[in-house]
Amino acid sequence: MKAIHRYIKPALAGLVAAFMFPGCLQEIEPTSNATQEEVDKGDKTGLMTAVAAYLNTYNSSYSYDIGFMGFNIWRDASTSDMPVYSTAYDYFTYVEMCTYLGSEWAMQYTIWQRYYFLIQKANLVLNAIDVETYPEDAVPAVTALAYRANAYMELAQWYEYKKTGVAAFDSQAEADGIMGLTVPIVTESTTEEDSRHNPRVPFYTIYRFILTDLNKGEKYGAGATQPDSKTYPGIGVVYGLQARLWQLIGTRFELHPEDLAAALSHENDADIPYDALGVTTSRECFVKAAEYARKAINCGYTPVTETQWFDPTTGFNSVNNSWMWANIITTNNGLATTLTWQSWVSFMSPEATYGVATTGYGAYRMIDARLFGTIPDSDWRKPTWIAPEDASDQQAFNSKYARGTSLSYSEWKDFAPYTAFKFHPANGDRNTSTIGNAVSMPLMRVEEMYLIEAEAVGRSQGDAAGRALLESFVNTYRYTDASYKSTGAGLDGFIDDVFNQKRIELWGEGQILWDFKRLEKAIEKGYPGTNHSDLTRFNWAPNLNAPWTTLTIPKAEVDFNDAVLPNPDPSHTGYYDLWSE
Repeated sequence: MKAIHRYIKPALAGLVAAFMFPGCLQEIEPTSNATQEEVDKGDKTGLMTAVAAYLNTYNSSYSYDIGFMGFNIWRDASTSDMPVYSTAYDYFTYVEMCTYLGSEWAMQYTIWQRYYFLIQKANLVLNAIDVETYPEDAVPAVTALAYRANAYMELAQWYEYKKTGVAAFDSQAEADGIMGLTVPIVTESTTEEDSRHNPRVPFYTIYRFILTDLNKGEKYGAGATQPDSKTYPGIGVVYGLQARLWQLIGTRFELHPEDLAAALSHENDADIPYDALGVTTSRECFVKAAEYARKAINCGYTPVTETQWFDPTTGFNSVNNSWMWANIITTNNGLATTLTWQSWVSFMSPEATYGVATTGYGAYRMIDARLFGTIPDSDWRKPTWIAPEDASDQQAFNSKYARGTSLSYSEWKDFAPYTAFKFHPANGDRNTSTIGNAVSMPLMRVEEMYLIEAEAVGRSQGDAAGRALLESFVNTYRYTDASYKSTGAGLDGFIDDVFNQKRIELWGEGQILWDFKRLEKAIEKGYPGTNHSDLTRFNWAPNLNAPWTTLTIPKAEVDFNDAVLPNPDPSHTGYYDLWSE
């Protein structure tokens, strides 16, 4: 039985961090900032390196904790797209079963703490540089600004409370006044005393803060040397983050004109010291999203090929030209040298003999049956997952699946329909965890930019223009016979078509939750023919946010920061039920 971890609150919030994560560098009070003395101790390159390296900080005491890669699994498991065959050795059941999600549980603290310590490390860099005086500081500046902007963009989407349709939750949020509030902002100039009285900011404030970071990143990155490692974001990544941000803002303003009005009413507030959004319509946001997506594409990235996708040695574990930004685990990182079954490969690659995604343990990941049903045979991505009619069939294995796995037929035949073979151990090494666990994962791929561009053009120039771009991308890069047609009715149907392509293309990469929330899409795990475990079949209606997709702020932060109120506990007991036939 898996242990359930509730953290213990010592007298001081700082001791919580020490208790939870012994030995973690600079992990102090929940959202406090670093001192100037800490800045003075680090060189600029070392500080920049520490930002990227922090993505792979982990705590071996918590089975689900494999650094930020674990947050990818948590996010995808929150949606309907990534069921698990057996929950017995699945370490992400908390979100799948909607239990133990309150503010006192360790996972909530882990996510909050990690994001703010990542932000702290970016702040250290920004405190140590002066791009205007030293142009060579541009690369560390862009690194810090991009990581910080992305961290706040993800925090804002994960923590802002939006209506769920659960009366108890929504009425509590209304009474507490947290509707439309995101997270506290901590910058390089925030003091510890400031952090103790640091409120959650409205959505329009954090959008402007993120935009300010990205505008600076664009300014500094335009003439900077391209980093030699994709752990460090260059100008293309800054463009990609701008595209994500403007798509997020545009969708919100289109779905909720009252939010556009609220943002416009605060555009000139003296107490918001960030760049103005500078737009008056949702359409202007989509024009910007399309523009930045195209700028990112034009930086020279190319979509992953069919051969690269299915390579069992390097497929989705090694940086290639479609990857704009990457998280890289090296062979000397503890995630490879120390951990074995507690790893990305263990959780996501059925090929690793030391993992829990094997048939022996059964915690292997699948694609949602309904989503798989939308993929035709002409889409070469389809054999990433086992089709129901092909399960256990040796001829099908030989003709369709063998090229995409290092398993023999006798090993492959025992996996259930819909099992995913997208991710592979490093170097294809199934048996040696110290080698196989040293994988890379994309944080941004150029394929996403093509899909952002298509949606944004469809929303700003009409769905016919958007369809042309979507069909061009799919037929050029993903279909074998150029037969793809965007057939959804009207603009809404076209947007659904883009969303569906994103779900297929980015499956397992931890990005699709943001689209479910942005578009306010239904989450349906329970339906006739579902392949979701009967313990996880929660459904949620469209035009609302499923409660479990919004995190609650941990009690340690609430105790430390007297200006913060948490979100309602989204655990399901007494509030919503599992679907049953």
